Amino acid sequence: MEEATVVPAAPSRLRTDVLWTFGGKAATLLFGLLIVVVVARELGPSGQGLFAVAYSLTLMLAQLGGLGLTSANPYFAAREPAQRPSIVANSLWLAAGLGVVLIGVGLALRAVAPDALNGLGWEPLIVTLIGVPAALAALFLQSVLLGEGRMAVYNVFEAAQAALTFAALLVGFFAFDVGLTGALAILTAGRYVAVLVYLALLTPSPRFDSRLAGRMLAYGLRAYVAIVVSFLVIRLDLLLVNGYLGSVEAGLYSVAATLADGMFVLPMVVALNLFPRVARSGTHGQTAEVFRSIAVLYGALCLLTIPAAQAIPLVFGDRFEGSISLYYWLLPGIFSLGMLTILANYFAGRGYPKEAVAIWFVGLGVNVAINVAFLPGRGAWVASLASSVAYAMLLALHVLLFVREAGSWAVLRPRAGEIVRLVRGR
Repeated sequence: MEEATVVPAAPSRLRTDVLWTFGGKAATLLFGLLIVVVVARELGPSGQGLFAVAYSLTLMLAQLGGLGLTSANPYFAAREPAQRPSIVANSLWLAAGLGVVLIGVGLALRAVAPDALNGLGWEPLIVTLIGVPAALAALFLQSVLLGEGRMAVYNVFEAAQAALTFAALLVGFFAFDVGLTGALAILTAGRYVAVLVYLALLTPSPRFDSRLAGRMLAYGLRAYVAIVVSFLVIRLDLLLVNGYLGSVEAGLYSVAATLADGMFVLPMVVALNLFPRVARSGTHGQTAEVFRSIAVLYGALCLLTIPAAQAIPLVFGDRFEGSISLYYWLLPGIFSLGMLTILANYFAGRGYPKEAVAIWFVGLGVNVAINVAFLPGRGAWVASLASSVAYAMLLALHVLLFVREAGSWAVLRPRAGEIVRLVRGR
């Protein structure tokens, strides 16, 4: 009887959550795009490149220091709702401790390998690193909302934060004439404001629960390796372009990457909402249905962006015309990464089998090898090509692993009726 009551409700609830998340992510990415536009126009390609490098460094450090808690928090919040205050408290303590360590890592990186942060001075770097503990805390606390299924709050606040950051940057640039360091300071301040809002939404326990923390870390570390390696595959290119070719090429590449981030909204929101459902059921049926329908819709969306990319100079300025070709080189990878994101979240919900973790190391190795061998002395198009090759390989390996579990290639064959129902929401 329990199965009969749960299964029929799942597709409708999934569509509802996907719509909420899609709207939230679309709004967030729209304001993110506007942030890139205003920074690019005010600071130029070089300044935009350094801004993107600093931002990517923060995200990379947050992922490295997350220890899988962004997966563990929603898992425990969904299964043990009474533990939420302790989950929130543990998240704050761990974010603070890990954040201090990661600040040291960022400073050491600047001292030991300055080429990796080429052109980023000590002052803007320190301003950036101060925001790392808050970035960690915000990620941890937001993931608790996901586990509770509070998708409206989850998405509305994320979009509001991006809108307020954009507004603050506009004020900073046009009223106070802030430069790179000032723009980064606005991002850092915004992260701490976000933590305060999350705490108002999620009342923490006054104490650190060491026993629960041990369980959270034990679960989170199972997914940690795959999360970190997959993030490096996605974000490492920009640092390599900046290190080998300079901030101007990095600025051009960052615009193409920003458009790619916008394209990931559709598969990303579906994957995000599939994860807790797979964790509860452990079956492949719903994932297969969603994957084969999204493959058609997302593929069509990718094709539609080919003529749309010609508008890049109109939006970002004539100096960013070179970003058009970089986007075209990246487009096959955009489709591949979007689709493998769905399968990666399926395997995350299944506890991340060892084979699913190992696949990401293959992609990282291919990506880095192509960049190191061919990027120096050439253009940023090599980084775009390397990403497309790596993501296509990762998608093929994920598909093979999924088909092996499902038992047949037929589960991936698109059904016209399913696509229509998905679009119409029925």
